[in-house]
Amino acid sequence: MRVAIIGAGVAGLASARRCLENGFEPIVYERSKIVGGTWVYEERTGVDEFGLPVHTSMYKNLMTNLPKELMDFPNFPYKDLDNISFLEPWQVQEYIEQFTEHFGLKKHIQFCSLVTSVERLTNNWQVTVEDLKTKTLKTEYYDAVMVCNGHNASPFTPDIPGKDDFEGVQIHSHDYRIPEHFTNMNVLIIGSGPSGIDICTDVSKVANQVYFSHHKPELIEKEFPKNVVHLPDVELFSKKTVCFKDKTKQTLDAVIYCTGFKITLSFLKPSCGINVLNDKLITPLHKNIINMNNPTMGFIGYLNMTFVFRIFDLQVRYYLEFLRKNCLSRLDSMVTTMTPVTTHFLGENVLNYCKSLVSDKNKVEPIPSIYFEIYFGCHELKQQYFRSYQSSVFKIINNDEYLIEFDAENAKNK
Repeated sequence: MRVAIIGAGVAGLASARRCLENGFEPIVYERSKIVGGTWVYEERTGVDEFGLPVHTSMYKNLMTNLPKELMDFPNFPYKDLDNISFLEPWQVQEYIEQFTEHFGLKKHIQFCSLVTSVERLTNNWQVTVEDLKTKTLKTEYYDAVMVCNGHNASPFTPDIPGKDDFEGVQIHSHDYRIPEHFTNMNVLIIGSGPSGIDICTDVSKVANQVYFSHHKPELIEKEFPKNVVHLPDVELFSKKTVCFKDKTKQTLDAVIYCTGFKITLSFLKPSCGINVLNDKLITPLHKNIINMNNPTMGFIGYLNMTFVFRIFDLQVRYYLEFLRKNCLSRLDSMVTTMTPVTTHFLGENVLNYCKSLVSDKNKVEPIPSIYFEIYFGCHELKQQYFRSYQSSVFKIINNDEYLIEFDAENAKNK
């Protein structure tokens, strides 16, 4: 079975590996020159050398908010990093490149290849690809398609009254790279997801004042740098100021929108049978994976609030087993037993979701329970030691035990 895989980030590489292991023939299309997807650090913002929007949102000082013990593929551990758990982007990117090399995936990847169109024909898929170097198009045909191009590349910016009148700097976190651009400025951060919190702390090192706009009371109790002020949602902008919902005003030099991303799948033509509701929900997807209108199309990695490497791998194994078990001729009859998901967010539901992909009826190996224990254990540690939990080291003893090395006394003073 020929399988087109769109994207060579974590989801696409997991897909290629398991396709090869299961006798499928994968061809991976990657629009950039290298593997890694969102883990690639690119100083450039705006457009790339091909005139396309830069894909990655990675910033220089990011440190992972999950330990590397939750950021590895099965049977391929990190090397020479036994004494640290929370990594810098280049370390994760290096690991991804080592994974690609180890499993011989590169020869199955076509780089600088932009998928411009995917169409469902009577018995197969038609995939049109642009060679970005030669500006030529080619069309290939596949038995199945796995969409793995991610959902953190198209910024969402809220429409706030007066935004266009503001004369200062305005960027989305997608274009944030280094804090030095904001030296001695009064900076507004809008949004309190992981990137919002992280960039708020990063910018505070050089900014004069950081105003952190959000509606999460629990964050106010956390320890932030002294030049960070918590404020409610923004009501409106003027040329040099911002007014908040509590009617307070502040003078600003810059705004960073940490307000998330839109899902864009413009290359999927109507014959694919996929819709994106409100730029947030791909539908109809069974188990967040299977296109219910055309089951030989699967989506890998369209999940939020989870640990990605092993769960993306589980999604791939589930989907390939689904294809293998039901054969192409029986897939359409399976749709009657499927139900579409209503969210891509997992969070506390991550364990139940993963259990739903494993049953007595299929041969999919479950993720060992220790990884879920670490995931929730890390969350608890972060709640208690908000500023310093990333100095901890997680060590897996066996499939039932792990330990955390953490100097709590010193951590309180950091």
